[in-house]
Amino acid sequence: MASNFPAYVAQGAEHTIVRDYTPGTAFVPGSFVVYDTSGNNVDVAGTDPALIMGISEVGSVAHALLTPNGKVPVRVIVSDKTVLALSSATTPADTYIGDNVGITINGTNWRADVAKTTTTSRLTVVDVDITNGIFFCTIHANAMQFGQKTVAQA
Repeated sequence: MASNFPAYVAQGAEHTIVRDYTPGTAFVPGSFVVYDTSGNNVDVAGTDPALIMGISEVGSVAHALLTPNGKVPVRVIVSDKTVLALSSATTPADTYIGDNVGITINGTNWRADVAKTTTTSRLTVVDVDITNGIFFCTIHANAMQFGQKTVAQA
């Protein structure tokens, strides 16, 4: 079945780093985000992002009100051992395992997009949950903004 829910870390959270950043644009839980070096802040990733810093587990607007410095936590993905769970407009099938796919946003939720298989693919499907409409994916190493590198502390 097709599905629509916020993306989240399903496995490998130990291969991520949670850091506090100043939000440059508003984002919701499950947003793919990038670090903007020109503004020293975190923004929602653009369409077909070349780089992915990580995934937000909080809403930036509400959470910024809870912290004295207005920064919000972001789960930075630094390894291809981190598995993300994503919804999709496409019903998952075992035949997608091993495929490279892209991401697209549907309202506020980022989803696996099986039509993006060439220059716009950012993920590899490692498993599926057909019943619940979940694609389990890893981010391509060349698409990780801070993969295996020191993470910027804004």
